[in-house]
Amino acid sequence: MIATEKFIHDLREKSFINISEEMEKCILEQFGKEPEPDEDGHVYEYTEQDLHEQIRKMINPVTVTK
Repeated sequence: MIATEKFIHDLREKSFINISEEMEKCILEQFGKEPEPDEDGHVYEYTEQDLHEQIRKMINPVTVTK
C-alpha cells in the first residue's frame, strides 16, 4: 500500500487531521511509492497502519530532551 492523494484526503476527512499542502507533498514523496528492495532483495510493503503511524509521527513529532 502507498499513500495517495485520496488516502490523504480520507485521513483529513475521517481522522480530522490537519495536513497542510506542504506536508502532503512530503508524505507523497516519502510514502507515495513502494520502498526499494533491501540488499537481500526483500521487498517491504507498507500496511495501512504503517502509513497512519508514520504520517502521525511526521505531523506531531515528539521532542526528546535530555
